[in-house]
Amino acid sequence: MIKAYKWLGGVGAVLSGLALTLAAHAQTAFVVPTSTANSATAYIGSQLADSGTLTVIAVAVGIPLLFYVAHQVIGLFPKSRGARRS
Repeated sequence: MIKAYKWLGGVGAVLSGLALTLAAHAQTAFVVPTSTANSATAYIGSQLADSGTLTVIAVAVGIPLLFYVAHQVIGLFPKSRGARRS
């Protein structure tokens, strides 16, 4: 029970510190110009349209998917019970 009180006390301290920090800095921390946002989204769009990037994304998604499907297919076969005796 004492650990729970210590944990709650720590959480309360962090939350109160966060509230004080947000109250002290209620203004915007930084401003992003519209041209910067537009060029950044255009750059991201061109990267996603690139065939090399799409290949990397496909491989990154395909390898775990391949292992998942192989695991599911192997699960369809009955397990071996050793040599059958007559």
